[in-house]
This record gives sequence, C-alpha cells and structure tokens, in this order.
Amino acid sequence: MASNYEEAEDERLSDFSDTDTDAPSDDQSNSDSDQAPSGTQQVCQYYNNGNCHYGKKCRDLHVCKYSLKGTCRYGAACRLKHIQGSDLSSGHNDRGRRSHGKKRQRYRERSSSSSSDDGGWSGKPYRWQLDLGNGWEDVAHDHILEAQYSRPNTKGIRIYNTPCGALSIDFTKMHILKKTNLRVRRKGCRQTEWLWHYRGNHGWYQYGEKDSQGKASPVSGSTLEKEFQKNRQGVVKFTIDSTNYEIRFKDMCQKNLSTGHRRRIRRRPKYESPSGGGIRTLTKAFTNLTSISPKKAPLWQFGGQRGHWHSFTNRGACSVSSADIEAEYQRNPQGSINFTVNGDRYTIDFSKMTQTNLKTNTTRKVQRV
Repeated sequence: MASNYEEAEDERLSDFSDTDTDAPSDDQSNSDSDQAPSGTQQVCQYYNNGNCHYGKKCRDLHVCKYSLKGTCRYGAACRLKHIQGSDLSSGHNDRGRRSHGKKRQRYRERSSSSSSDDGGWSGKPYRWQLDLGNGWEDVAHDHILEAQYSRPNTKGIRIYNTPCGALSIDFTKMHILKKTNLRVRRKGCRQTEWLWHYRGNHGWYQYGEKDSQGKASPVSGSTLEKEFQKNRQGVVKFTIDSTNYEIRFKDMCQKNLSTGHRRRIRRRPKYESPSGGGIRTLTKAFTNLTSISPKKAPLWQFGGQRGHWHSFTNRGACSVSSADIEAEYQRNPQGSINFTVNGDRYTIDFSKMTQTNLKTNTTRKVQRV
C-alpha cells in the first residue's frame, strides 16, 4: 500500500508528539496494549469501569476482566459479560446475540495490535496495518516501519503514495497525525522480544547496558518487561550509588526520587529482519523507498475541450500551481482549495474531483495523475 518512506527523528520532525511516551493514550491507542490473561485479545478497561463511549463499536473486548482470571465474586450475578477462555482465544467479541461467525469476523477486522497470530506471517513476529476507511490492510514493506520503530530515538515515520496521500505516523502515540478518521496499528505476537531504553545525557541507552560513562543500570530490560506484563500501570524501583529511582509504566518515565528529575523511557521491539534479507537488503530498500522521484510527483490537471487535459500552473493568470493543489490535498484529501484565474474565483472539491467557477457555477473535471 505504501511505497516511499521517510525517517523522522526526535530533533528533526516538529509535527510529531512531544509527550515522549509510549503509554496508551486516553483515546484507547492502537499500539500494543493490555492483554487478557487467558487469551490474546485486549480487554476494554473503559467497559470494566462502566464508561466506554464507543459502545458496540469498540474494537476491544467487552468482558469482565475478573471473570477471565476466575476471581469474579459476583459470578452469574455480575453486571458485566462473562466469557469462556476458549471463546476468547477463538477471537470472539461476544457483543449481543449475533452468531459466533459474525463476531469472529468483526473481531478480525477490529482486533487490537496486541492480538497474537502465530501463523501465516512469513516468519515475521509483527504486522503493520492501516485502516483508511475500508478495514485493516497490511502495509507493504512493513519491515521498514518495524526497523524505524525499533529505534528508541525515532518518534515517527512518514509514508507516501497511500490512497490518502502522504501519512505521518506517530510511534509514541501510535496514531496518524492530522487524520482523525484513519488508523494505524502494529500487530505483534508472543515471539516479539521487547527492549527498554532510557534517555541519557548523550542519547538513548538500553537498560542493563553501559552508558557513555561506563555505568550500567542494575535493572535489565527483561526484568522491566516481566513487570510490565504483570501490571502495565505499575512501578519498578531500584538504586544506583545510594540514589533511589523509580520507573512508572503509566507515564513511561524514570524519576530520581531525591531530585525529582525525570527521564523519558521507551519500549521498542528488537528488530527482526525479513527471512532471506539482512542489513544490506534493508539498507537498499530504505534508500530506494525514501527517495521521492520528481517524475512521480502527482500532477493536477483540469479538463478542457475535446477531452484534452491541461496542467495547473501559476506562471500566468492562475493563482495556484499543481504543487500548491497537491500540498492542500495532502493536508486534507476530502477538502477543497480556492484560487483565482483572471480575477474569477474558482474552487476545487477534492472529494468530487471537480473545479467550479463560483460566479457562473460552471463545473469541470479535474484529475490527479
């Protein structure tokens, strides 16, 4: 689906979130998140708190989280849904009295990125997908997204030539910037090895490894991952040279308990290159895909007489060029742009792909080639 990719790092892309947290956001992020103990679906915490505003449209599992552990004290009298473990691992969402087949299909379309699918992944422990309005679809060359996502200093990536134009993906919040109707997710599996990093004075360092001063944190990434899996809102405390620190998973930060100083932390997967590939394959693919050829830049044209098409240019009486139109289209593919030609006002409707003279209401077709 996407062909060209451009890396975006902390210091070089102001569009990306400055919250510097990989914690799930209030809008129920699509990133890897809480899993049900007896299965691989994500349990909706908002439903358990009685305030999920998505209702039946929620992509997460509406089920009593205590019933999954077998510790619900209300039993059959519980006001929340109870579901058997076999149903959970089968992919059932159990909303209403729909058939099991329909529920399974709906869950496959809406399942969160924490879902596990060990089969048919071409040897990869991950799968990147986009929902551009017609359901989830796999992203082509997603090993490039995975390679950039695995780097703790990379906040996001920009992908090109999707049906909706260029898209900027924010890794820290796992959403698409300025496109509230579009979604992105990373589907992982149990084989994923997660690494933990903290922001030091001279870059990012992995927990358990030595920093620029030769000092290593006494807590390892594997320890953090185990604690994170036990409680994703939990806290881990440790000591370095009689100084006490704590790591808060909810805020994704490390805090010096004496001074109150905080450092950002990030949880990123260990990169697994595609089978049969390697660093050379990745480098070649990344180089090719991040190079945007001017010849492939979209060209905007309007229909003329006898079926001829004419390109927009602002070298004459027209106030906009094809590049100006493309820039506005990239900002909002369903929007419009106004311009003038010899003093007459026109508008282009991107959703209808038409150009209209606002004085005479004459309409022409436009195309993006």
